[in-house]
Amino acid sequence: MVRRILGLAFILAASLFAGTAPSHAEDKPGVIRIGVAMAGVGGRPYAAGTYISAAHVKGLLEKEFAADGTKVEWHFFTGAGPAVNEALASGQLDFAWQGDLPALVGRSLGLKTRLLLATGTRFNTYIAVPADSELKTLADLKGRTVSNFNGTLYQLTAASILATAKLSYRDLKIVNLDNATALSALAAHQVDAAFTSYASFSLRDKGLIKYLYTTKGQDPKLTSQAAFLVTDDFAKAHPAAVNRVVKVIVGEARWSSDAANQPALYDIWSKVGLPSSFFAEAQKGEDPKVLNSPLFDPFITAQFKRAAENSRRFNLIRSPVEVDSWIDREPLNQALKSLSLEKFWPQFDADGKPVTAP
Repeated sequence: MVRRILGLAFILAASLFAGTAPSHAEDKPGVIRIGVAMAGVGGRPYAAGTYISAAHVKGLLEKEFAADGTKVEWHFFTGAGPAVNEALASGQLDFAWQGDLPALVGRSLGLKTRLLLATGTRFNTYIAVPADSELKTLADLKGRTVSNFNGTLYQLTAASILATAKLSYRDLKIVNLDNATALSALAAHQVDAAFTSYASFSLRDKGLIKYLYTTKGQDPKLTSQAAFLVTDDFAKAHPAAVNRVVKVIVGEARWSSDAANQPALYDIWSKVGLPSSFFAEAQKGEDPKVLNSPLFDPFITAQFKRAAENSRRFNLIRSPVEVDSWIDREPLNQALKSLSLEKFWPQFDADGKPVTAP
């Protein structure tokens, strides 16, 4: 994590002296480069768990900008959020979808971005242990070897979950492993536990692991969130293009929020190399309008503020991040009005309790 932060800081400093800001005169970009902090099994160029994935698979942005001759590029990063930050800092991306912690790390180091859409919200974390493990509670993790994907939203969520049991990262022997490697290590009894996702269902179904804890059904403040963001440089140079990108993706969020479309959405997500049944199970009992809402309502805004505060408290970022000015609500507001979706998605208060219904 420290090496990633230092590397990003170096890239940011170099970019300032390189004078990389694009011209603001032209509003039709030649290319739109989108980074995704996820890749499928074996590095497949797909993502899951968000309506961004559906927009990608359907080629909606490619269709939107075809007449302009604008090329749309999608880049999927097995290195997740930290790798996306490095690409953003070196000017290789215009938009990105990533979790709260890496976005906060980039912002705290001076990476100039704007949050456009909430996407991949209320994401649940699972703490898996070998099937024959004697561990039963969060408190039992003290002193144990536990894997987590540092620098990603999992690290921040793990710190918050552990805090509920009066534990911290320092109380565990943390091993930094990506999700696939962590599951292999868990199956081989090389770690005592792992913070993971629905991708672990395959090991559970084989009887190799069981779950010590999950945020599913718990306090929604313990769930994770991600966002779709744009660089300041691109937003200043191509404001009309940003509005078009957001409008197209919001339209897809509307489709993804329809309960009747969930089987088709899960099939799209299965392109990452996981069965569609995993997504159906992970989201069972959840309202797709809540999970696929693009809104920065009071709850999601508060979640990002809590993430910013906790990142400082857990020494995951160096300087404070002010969230309200980071969110650029105008493109989303324009899209909602244009598509007559102002009241389509429900909103929730800072604690996750409903305040409006569609």
